[in-house]
Amino acid sequence: MNFKLQPIENVLLVPKIANVHFFEFPQDYGTKADKHPFCELIFVNSGEIFVRSDGYNGTLSKYEMLIHGANSVHALTCPNASETSVVIIGFECLSARLNAFAQKPVRLDETEIKHLAEIVREGRNVFAPPYNVPVYDMEKKKKQMFGSEQMLRSLLESFLIGLIRKHEFFENADENDDVDFQINEIIKYVDNNYLERITLDELAFLFRTNRSTLCKEFKLATGKTVIEYITEKKMHSAKRLLEQSKKSIAQIADELNFDCVPYFCKFFKKQAGVPPKEYQKRIKANAKTQETFL
Repeated sequence: MNFKLQPIENVLLVPKIANVHFFEFPQDYGTKADKHPFCELIFVNSGEIFVRSDGYNGTLSKYEMLIHGANSVHALTCPNASETSVVIIGFECLSARLNAFAQKPVRLDETEIKHLAEIVREGRNVFAPPYNVPVYDMEKKKKQMFGSEQMLRSLLESFLIGLIRKHEFFENADENDDVDFQINEIIKYVDNNYLERITLDELAFLFRTNRSTLCKEFKLATGKTVIEYITEKKMHSAKRLLEQSKKSIAQIADELNFDCVPYFCKFFKKQAGVPPKEYQKRIKANAKTQETFL
């Protein structure tokens, strides 16, 4: 039989992505009016924000999303007295169908939020930190998992196509309130990203649970709090580098993503009881003693 391959139509393309952020805005935070030649998705994970834009002026509440069009002037403020966590993704897309999401907030259901969380997680595989600080040039990681950039683009395109389908044709679709909470996935994520800045709010968002359930299940599974677990991982890496490498304290602090050498030294002394340099000296002294006995 002669099979015929059919071409696949591309109805929505995301050729470029500027950033993938998870922000935790402090009280009374606000931005100046800005615009850029790409779309900007903004999703409120907790709290609420007030948005001013060419397409919409008003409140964006928890689990609501808006997509500013390219070159749309926009700004936001956090009117509440509590902190607000927000996902912001900048991307290039020429589909006119996205214009509908610039005029009125859309409330995402649990399935859509899970999909958005996947995008943010994949964004961690593509882009280097910081993730919670506005930057105009979000650099890519030098070492990426196989296919990370294509996966990120595919996930975002799939997410946008799903939104358009639902809100054009299935406006009355029921929300799915089931939460698929897998503590092993969270532990694996922490194991792979413990050197980067991880917060409880971000973990709760990425894996679609809440802080109390996250803390309870993590402690039951590991015997430690999230902070204790991350601290132990960092200390293990620090000791290994001090014992086995010829790198300087500054190089080790940088490799472990500490902001500065003094902070690394303070952290290490608090956990080990001695500064890293003293720890390194003791390790070398013990090694020489063992050589003498041998």
